[in-house]
Amino acid sequence: MSSPEEIGGGVRSPHDMVLDIVRRRSYLRDVEVQSVLGAHTFKRLQRADFVLMLLHEAAEFRQRAASYRNFNVGAAAWCKGPGNWSSRVVGHNVKLDETDQVNIHAEDVLTAKIEDGQLGKIAVLAVIGPTQEDHASGKTTKTLHPCGRCRDRLGASPAMTPSTLIVTARPDFTAIEFASLAAIRALHETGDDEGLMTFEFDTTPAIFAPRNLPDEWSPGQQPYRIEEIDSRDYDETIGLYLARRYMSGR
Repeated sequence: MSSPEEIGGGVRSPHDMVLDIVRRRSYLRDVEVQSVLGAHTFKRLQRADFVLMLLHEAAEFRQRAASYRNFNVGAAAWCKGPGNWSSRVVGHNVKLDETDQVNIHAEDVLTAKIEDGQLGKIAVLAVIGPTQEDHASGKTTKTLHPCGRCRDRLGASPAMTPSTLIVTARPDFTAIEFASLAAIRALHETGDDEGLMTFEFDTTPAIFAPRNLPDEWSPGQQPYRIEEIDSRDYDETIGLYLARRYMSGR
């Protein structure tokens, strides 16, 4: 009887076997495809809402990461497919021990799912994780950028375009950066940071903070009300930037 590593022909590495597992679509709705018509149209000011949604999705999926050193990274992408369809795809990193036998980056999972499902081009890519020194450039940036390996892989992916917007954020959202892949490469290769737009906050903006939901409602009680979240920090900085970016047709 064949061992699991030999199924499908040839010996497979632990890395590839784990990647096969995490790239599969699951009941967690890690790949969601929907029409871009009507309420889901991907145009004009609504792009700021899509970016906000992706940041929340990446932060949520970051909690599912498997990192032996607790270096958890989450990523989410919004793809524009053929016709009137778009997709939201999420992923996380997996590194089980200090060896590189299994070293799957969140961006690896995203691009694998997108390419497997032929989901089209990435319009927005969001990455959330703690900052660290970039192994390729030696730079420590205000947010976690795709690493040198991921920059190369993203650059080679047919899902990426020159206009793909990459959004990176600290886990507490006190810093958020916007750039193209070319701008991120320029920063790490030449030190040119003109292509990056950075927003920093003294504390986590309210729109990103965990919501304090009331206790579970039971019959006989008054239905609870969820207070509106203060979104001014986002609207007056990030939201305004995104509105201008897309209104200008960039």
